Amino acid sequence: MELQIFYTKNCKGFLKPVQEILEGVYGLKTFGNKPLELIENAYNPKRNQYDATSLLDYLIRTKEGKIALWIINNDIYCEDMNFVFGYAAFHHGAVLSVFRLDSLELIQKEAVHEVGHVLGLGHCDNECVMQFSNSLQEAKEKPMKVCEKCRKLIKLE
Repeated sequence: MELQIFYTKNCKGFLKPVQEILEGVYGLKTFGNKPLELIENAYNPKRNQYDATSLLDYLIRTKEGKIALWIINNDIYCEDMNFVFGYAAFHHGAVLSVFRLDSLELIQKEAVHEVGHVLGLGHCDNECVMQFSNSLQEAKEKPMKVCEKCRKLIKLE
């Protein structure tokens, strides 16, 4: 399967490391990677954040292939959450915000997590990158690897 990666211009430097980790973990090749700027109607001035649902809907309408990832550098939220690192839709795409992520390793880890959702994985209680993270510390503590149970669910064995 191929993945199209979009990025805001400030995030272009993350493209290659994210491509490499997603190819290594999921065997995904990327195509047609290009810049895509944020849409202003997704911005919520009361929160000083972008609505992840609106951004994901825009990504889904914009993508050229089956699945896509959009790397952005702005803070995002979804309903009932103060913030999210990313937001995904099964078999469609995901938005990944690097705004709160303080290292390249963490950006790669969260890219693997969000694309895992796109490929059909839910949150996992095992020692797995698919663990739910409600804080930066939790994101740092979860492992980078996909556990055996999740690997079997998306046939990575």
